[in-house]
Amino acid sequence: MTVQIRKGTLDDIEAIQSIATKSWHDTYEKIIPREVQDRFLEMFYNLETLKTRVSATPFAVLEQDDDVIGFANFIELEKRKSELAAFYLVPGMKHKGYGTQLLDEGIKLFALPLPLFVNVEKENTNALAFYKARGFVEWDKFEEDFYGHKLETVRLQLIQHVEEEE
Repeated sequence: MTVQIRKGTLDDIEAIQSIATKSWHDTYEKIIPREVQDRFLEMFYNLETLKTRVSATPFAVLEQDDDVIGFANFIELEKRKSELAAFYLVPGMKHKGYGTQLLDEGIKLFALPLPLFVNVEKENTNALAFYKARGFVEWDKFEEDFYGHKLETVRLQLIQHVEEEE
């Protein structure tokens, strides 16, 4: 099984949409009501919006044997700061090292400035553990209204990429 990470293209938008939907439903099933998830997905992962996002912001895609199994979307917030806006793997592909590869290669592929921020729902304990294990530290906590559903969000930041320490 050959795995590669590359820059996302418009040809990847249907795979990105599918992965986001599967991942959201798997991850947030007991955290965010399905109708709230679906409203968010329809707003940010419809094909027209994805065309604009993929054209305007850096996407890294993870392929295994020519199938896209994960993606990361990065945004440069301002000079010398960036954000991981979306980071998803097909549910069955978690805990195999692919997420770490995607994060590391995505940072290198786009020469992202640090700090790199990411927002994680407080109850998404797997994601919090993943990011903290890779050097992210808690920066802030806040409550937000997410399509009528209250979320408690943890904002993490990565100040120094592990690869830079070598």
